[in-house]
Amino acid sequence: MATRIPAYRQAQIEIKRFIEARQLGVGDALPPEATLASELGISRPSLREGLKALESLGIIESRHGEGVFVAAFSFDTIIENLPYSRLADASSVADLLQVRAAIELGLITEVVDRIERQDIEKLRVLAETMIEKARSGRGFEDEDGEFHATLFRCLDNAFLNRLLSLFWQVYRRLHEANHVAEREVFEESAREHLQIVEMLEARDKNGLVEAHRQHFHAGFERLAVAKRLLNKPAAGSAVRPSRSDIEPLRGLNLQGRLDRLQT
Repeated sequence: MATRIPAYRQAQIEIKRFIEARQLGVGDALPPEATLASELGISRPSLREGLKALESLGIIESRHGEGVFVAAFSFDTIIENLPYSRLADASSVADLLQVRAAIELGLITEVVDRIERQDIEKLRVLAETMIEKARSGRGFEDEDGEFHATLFRCLDNAFLNRLLSLFWQVYRRLHEANHVAEREVFEESAREHLQIVEMLEARDKNGLVEAHRQHFHAGFERLAVAKRLLNKPAAGSAVRPSRSDIEPLRGLNLQGRLDRLQT
């Protein structure tokens, strides 16, 4: 026996079909509620529920006193609707880092040919600010996110920019949800960013790929250290990744992916 689709879910389907069939674009208005309900052959209560659900997904937007309109695409609703169960899973951080590495390393050599001098100068300022903050025991999440955004902005790929922003915001939320603290290695991370800048200044493609690659590998190692600190706190002792910490990260096959990206 086929499972019956709830009325509000059917309403969502019909509304999306209506938008596609009418070829409505960003900012275009949907018909008034009574007209749309009649045209779709669904009740007004079901239509309202369907509209609310689509608005929460960022597909449409309601404007008070004006009506309902097709919304511009955004990743914001994806971030807001992330399942909290995923935020509580520390392995999600490693999974996301692998995806970021594959995308950024696949595009990094194009940056050398297209990035402007002023953007390289901005990257140096950001990296030096990160080092300064690290030395005073402060985090530099904002500078880190702006660094990677600035690095790839020269490619003029709006979708890539939004995607990297999504990765960064989700990555931060995953770190916060798992209480990942890296204070003791902040300066190490900041210096990795400065190394990337130096390779850009030299227009050294091979050096840039290697510096970027090492930055991600170091990120995996720091993640392993953080997991150990969370699971086995040992005050006053230096903690480095053990074989058992690194082994699950090797299972992600990051090295193989990055080697292929270099060829």
